[in-house]
Amino acid sequence: AEFVTLSPVPGFTRWLEGADTGDAAACRDGLVYGPPPEDLKPLLLQQAAQYFLEAKRPDGRPPDPVARFHLGNGAELHAIHWMGDTSDKGIAQAAGLMVNYRYRLDRIEANHEAYAESGEIAASRSARGPLKG
Repeated sequence: AEFVTLSPVPGFTRWLEGADTGDAAACRDGLVYGPPPEDLKPLLLQQAAQYFLEAKRPDGRPPDPVARFHLGNGAELHAIHWMGDTSDKGIAQAAGLMVNYRYRLDRIEANHEAYAESGEIAASRSARGPLKG
């Protein structure tokens, strides 16, 4: 059995504002006037995948509080959704993105242990797809 959430991404735009890459700057420039334009979709999804799977706080954990909660409980990052939350708050906090965390009952313990012991993040191929390289 499995369960899937639809979750907010409350720290994404704050993280994006502090990122010092050209890709992040292009995303920031596109977000100045509200919802991101469609042509920023590939770049924003790539930045979001980096945010979830590569960015770390000083303690080695992901910067997103919702991600830390679900990953710590044994979920996997399942999918990143473009324009999943088009409310003013969703645009301001997450550039409109939302994510799914999937709890597969046969993987919860292994995912939790890998995350707790080494910070390893369980993620689907779909969630990893936008990463460069």
